[in-house]
Amino acid sequence: MPFISKRKLELETEIKGRAKELREKSNLNDAIKCHYELLTKLYLTNPLYFKTLFKANRFIVGSAILGIYYTRSSSTFKDVRRFCIANDLFSSNALDSFLLFLRVSQRLEVFRDEDDRRKLNYKPTEKALNETRRMINTMLRPCSLLSADCDADFYLRQDDFIPRFFRNYGEITLNRLFIHDMVPGSGEFLSHDGGHMMMFNLFQESIKQGSLDVKYNLLKASFACCVSRSLIRRCLQAAASRQLLTIREDKNTVTLKPEFMTMVQDYFCIYLATVEYGLKGMD
Repeated sequence: MPFISKRKLELETEIKGRAKELREKSNLNDAIKCHYELLTKLYLTNPLYFKTLFKANRFIVGSAILGIYYTRSSSTFKDVRRFCIANDLFSSNALDSFLLFLRVSQRLEVFRDEDDRRKLNYKPTEKALNETRRMINTMLRPCSLLSADCDADFYLRQDDFIPRFFRNYGEITLNRLFIHDMVPGSGEFLSHDGGHMMMFNLFQESIKQGSLDVKYNLLKASFACCVSRSLIRRCLQAAASRQLLTIREDKNTVTLKPEFMTMVQDYFCIYLATVEYGLKGMD
């Protein structure tokens, strides 16, 4: 059994406590809609990157890369590799492929350590930091809807927003507090490319149609989430196996269980609570 630190337990208690408070907000679904609409605009600027990133393990690794960079005096690929392998996030080959993807797409710069030429240091590029800032913004606006204390414009005006945010947010990731572990059922979506987007797309269709019996056009959903229809089918089948929904292919209908709607709301609240924790370093 892996060692669980006292700090991880403290963080988990704090995040879950705050998520419970957010869960009780009467305009929660409005905040979720706001996130989805902002994310859709961002997502479509670079579908390949964002559908790749919004898969649980890759999202965690991306957060760890920035968390390590902003909380340690020197950041190396060895640090990232040690974190990923220890937490069974990636095989060595899969991790190398993902890191190469970030380098080739000009989101990571790599250079030799001045004191030890055997070490490969890295730093995020301006391109990566701008994308990260815009991604966090998809949660800042919803945060301001649910909390009078959250001034999204104040945070966005800070020149050192990303370093200060990840000095706090990195604590969550590096203490192995993973959202898909905290919200049962979310992993059925998050284990797939674009899973985060698919989950909210289905949720929003239910809200829009005013019913748990959702007329779900797979072609339209595939365009919205920038993934194939076959991937969406696999994702839905995985969710059906967890009793979150049922699929009626003869009528192009997905019948969502109340448990699905609750799961998405819980996931959003946990996610937002982690973002709020990152913002603490900027107050």
